[in-house]
Amino acid sequence: MTAKQRLDKYLDIELPEQQLLFRVSMVLSLIACFFMMLFTLILRMRVYVPLMLFGGIVLTVAGMWAERRFDHVEIMAAGYLFVMFFVLIPIMSTFVPYALYDFPIYFLTGIIFVAVLFKGQWAALFILADSLLAIGCMYGMRVRVNRFSPMSNDYSAILLARILAALILLGLVSGVLTSFRTRILRREIAKRVEMEKQAEQLNYAQNMFLVNMSHEIRTPLNAILGVSELLLEQTADERIKDSAFHITNSSKALLSITNEIMDFSKFDNVDPVIQNKPYYVGDIADELINLISVRFADYNLEFFTDIAPDLPEQMIGDTALVRQVMLNIITGVVKSMQSGQMHLRLCREETDERQICLLAEIRAMGMFHYSYEEMLKKKDSAEMEEEDGNGAVSPILHRLVQFLGGSMHMEETEHERVYSFDLRQGYVSQKNLTDLTAAKHANVLFYENTTMQSSMFAKALHDMSVSFCQAMSDEIFLEECAKKSYTHIMIAAERYVSLKERLEDILPPQSLVLVGSDIITFDDPLVKMTFARPVNCLNLDALFEGRQNSMIRRREYTGRFLCPDARIMVVDDNIVNLEVATSMLQRYQAQVTVATGGRECLRLLGETPADLILLDYMMPEMDGIDTLKNIRATGDPKLETVPVVALTANAVSGAREMFLGAGFDEYISKPIERDKFEKVLKLCLPEELIVYVSDKEDQPAQTA
Repeated sequence: MTAKQRLDKYLDIELPEQQLLFRVSMVLSLIACFFMMLFTLILRMRVYVPLMLFGGIVLTVAGMWAERRFDHVEIMAAGYLFVMFFVLIPIMSTFVPYALYDFPIYFLTGIIFVAVLFKGQWAALFILADSLLAIGCMYGMRVRVNRFSPMSNDYSAILLARILAALILLGLVSGVLTSFRTRILRREIAKRVEMEKQAEQLNYAQNMFLVNMSHEIRTPLNAILGVSELLLEQTADERIKDSAFHITNSSKALLSITNEIMDFSKFDNVDPVIQNKPYYVGDIADELINLISVRFADYNLEFFTDIAPDLPEQMIGDTALVRQVMLNIITGVVKSMQSGQMHLRLCREETDERQICLLAEIRAMGMFHYSYEEMLKKKDSAEMEEEDGNGAVSPILHRLVQFLGGSMHMEETEHERVYSFDLRQGYVSQKNLTDLTAAKHANVLFYENTTMQSSMFAKALHDMSVSFCQAMSDEIFLEECAKKSYTHIMIAAERYVSLKERLEDILPPQSLVLVGSDIITFDDPLVKMTFARPVNCLNLDALFEGRQNSMIRRREYTGRFLCPDARIMVVDDNIVNLEVATSMLQRYQAQVTVATGGRECLRLLGETPADLILLDYMMPEMDGIDTLKNIRATGDPKLETVPVVALTANAVSGAREMFLGAGFDEYISKPIERDKFEKVLKLCLPEELIVYVSDKEDQPAQTA
């Protein structure tokens, strides 16, 4: 290995910055001491001068060896500079007083070394001490020089040569160190550019993974949810219905978890981009209540909700971030609780004509596994890593709420914790979360199981301006039932067991709404439907309006409209998905044609026209977008305008906009939700093909 190769290996540009600059400084010091020693030997100066410079060479070599052996750059640099500038140079100033004239230049060289090897206050202290020492040395040399006779012309020439040599050394040191600084900077820039490229590739790979994961998870979920809903309608066995309903609710909870995984992908180490879009706050509340209710059942805790009916139905904000904040706080508190109850309250405060302040409060009361301080202490331990759900006090949640323009507060006592935050949100219109038209005609009699459940039930009805009677005992409830003046009679499942026989003598069949902590089926003619806790204005509003709601279990589902003359084609490569979609369309008596791929779809459209096409996106050979392009390119005027709806499991953020931008008329994500499916049918089918029916029987009531 040549000397140049050894030097390149020693000064490897890939070394850490401080270590590389130390080695460069040592090499420069070694070269400087060697040439200065050679210069003194040529000038035949007194022997102790080259000996001191040789000592500088030995010191430099020792520093280079120690740095490679012990790998403590800071200690090596401090020791080297101390010996060199606080020992050797003062001794040199004593024996060579004529060095007074080139001493300032060497002092500047020392300052450069200090600035390179040290940073911050240590560099400032070292330079200050070195400056004071240098001033003292120059003063002493000045005194000794004045004692001698004036210099000869020959010695003046030698002195000039020494000054020039010192200047050259200063320029060499500055130039080499600047060069290496530049190379280090270029290296860091190149690494940063490479890291940015890798980050972009990783982000792209992550997005593709999420798209594929969403599709792979939602496809079987669609089949599970669809088949379980079919069982609810087609089987007569109440036990099978009960099991199917539990499967349906668990599938919806799993779907909510899947949505949270998709949304959480947006939370990187940097602040996410806020996507201000209209969203239905009731949908978020429903999802949270459904998901949390399942978890509360696992932890044997009580869950109560207080949702203000005057919240705007449609707000403007980032629905994923709002949902994520609420979910993480609630799940974090749940995991910290040993026993007790939790209250979720959502309300509003007026700010101006375009915004409201959305207030959310989570109040937990009971026994807790650990306190806030204990949680903070344990957050880095393996114990807390296993309990990954401590979002209630996670700093990222505080930062996220602040990023959304809100504030977050926490209060803690031994048996109570309160988490609250506020967010400024826009809203689309003055329409409230609940429609009080149906509520005004309702007259409710209810009999809950506990005082707290009764209190929350009464508050929800009062906030909705609903007329109600709250029974406080069995006898009062039976007396009120005998009056038969109530539109809805609701009783806790726990109370109903003991009053069943007496109620059979008073009430006709299908007259009771059973309230329970879980959706359960009672094989009893008196029970019209079951109503799941927690009671709030959302499920009460659905009850009064007769709308479908995941918290309400009816004995039958009756469609609001039929489309017997509508020709609908379903295109999907999954046979189970085709069966689910076909069965759902049969409720509306539509004429259904199925195709297992894009090519078969084009062939069937050439034979049979369609009024609506439900087209899956991810299919082999020809995907949904290519199939859509071929449909539009057939030249048939009817196919150029026929509504085409994207039916896909791709439900990551921005998917709807992508499909609409590709030319689809609407978008339905899998698993197919009945309410959304019905809305799309009503939106995309021509009005003359829709026939509205009554709720009691599938007979036409009026035609659009």
